[in-house]
Amino acid sequence: MNSMNDEQDLRLEITEAHLQMLDMSVHLLGYVNAYRALSEIPDYLGRRRTRYAMVLVMLDELASLMELMKECERGVTEHMTEVFIEGYYSPQRKREGLERVLDEIGKSEMLFLKVKKNLGREPSSIDFTFFKDQFRRSNGNMYPMVEKVLRYDHRNDGNGLPSDDDIEMLFIAIELNVRGAAEFSYQWARANEYDIDFKLETLYSKDGCDKRKEKGYWVRTPL
Repeated sequence: MNSMNDEQDLRLEITEAHLQMLDMSVHLLGYVNAYRALSEIPDYLGRRRTRYAMVLVMLDELASLMELMKECERGVTEHMTEVFIEGYYSPQRKREGLERVLDEIGKSEMLFLKVKKNLGREPSSIDFTFFKDQFRRSNGNMYPMVEKVLRYDHRNDGNGLPSDDDIEMLFIAIELNVRGAAEFSYQWARANEYDIDFKLETLYSKDGCDKRKEKGYWVRTPL
């Protein structure tokens, strides 16, 4: 299991690293499901605020997940016996990780196709500028941003919230990366015959309130 240096570093055996990545991915899939369920309800008071807060939490956790995933992929390629990430739990590493995620998630060809299909337009890196600016103003600390979104303050008239389309675009980017990490770690665990007593499935609904033809829900079912 974990061996911490100065309570900032992460050191795991390569097996434990992959299993932790699977655990983190499944945890984030829970947020994905909750976000989708909230999004299918017709417009209601607090809809945008709640969805945005959930996206911010997902983004914060995705930064750590993607860093671990890259090291696991490198570990497999280079036949490493352990994964070591210096400063994995440090605020500075978290800031840098969030910056990298915001730079990387907008470059996916799959994101391009999904956004064009769901929102009717093509995404660009400019679409994530709002989130980068908000993040930099917070000095890399995501949770004051979440608290500001959720808590009442008469000085905040709500104009600081992004549009529904911008929130949805960021969610799509996050979901694609979470799905990729879940699939990678799950297939690795199964291929190496580790004791995984569930399988991941996607359920679809064609009658969402937003009129889209595809709504995916990840579920854990017994093997």
